[in-house]
Amino acid sequence: MGQLVSLEDWASGPNGFKQPPSRASLHRIAKTGQTIPRALKQGRRWVIDEEAKFIGLLASPVLPPRMPKAVKTLMERVINGSQTT
Repeated sequence: MGQLVSLEDWASGPNGFKQPPSRASLHRIAKTGQTIPRALKQGRRWVIDEEAKFIGLLASPVLPPRMPKAVKTLMERVINGSQTT
């Protein structure tokens, strides 16, 4: 295990990104666990092992068809990472 670095430093390093994604995209990658090992949240910032690998989403979550509308809306917000209004 290597040293913990910020997401921005990790994305600009030799991890496979030709052009680092935006900060919002990096936060979504961290939040949804698209790296091995997973990123950690320390206070207000995300940190990650400098040797971590990006794996992307392995599978999309499937919501049951007979779910109440309020619950389905909430689950979609959680999955997609959108904020409440």
